[in-house]
Amino acid sequence: MLKFLTDLFKPEAPKAQPITSETSMSFASIEVGPFLTRLANNPRFGLPANFAASIADEVPGLARDATRRWKADGGFDGAPVELVIEVFMNGTDAPDLTFFSSQAAIEEIERELTAFAEAMEG
Repeated sequence: MLKFLTDLFKPEAPKAQPITSETSMSFASIEVGPFLTRLANNPRFGLPANFAASIADEVPGLARDATRRWKADGGFDGAPVELVIEVFMNGTDAPDLTFFSSQAAIEEIERELTAFAEAMEG
């Protein structure tokens, strides 16, 4: 009974913003790790420490036409956020990455994608 009463007045943990948006881009396999590291280093995101490496290490082993999803519970601008990344191996060395998250997080990911693409061209 006491646990019930204390749980009743315990502050509720903040819930992650709902997944409402998505964006995607094609990469060369060797670009996946650098991009995800760049994203993880973005100060607006608070992503798990092994976020970039855990995905980048598995991408080269995916078979052509295979799809794999990763989910990361993290933060964005100090609020909880859920980020889902889907990798589709469009070719032997051409993964397509699709990012699913809140609108604000996706807008920031799109800025990072644009900056990364421009840096790779230059």
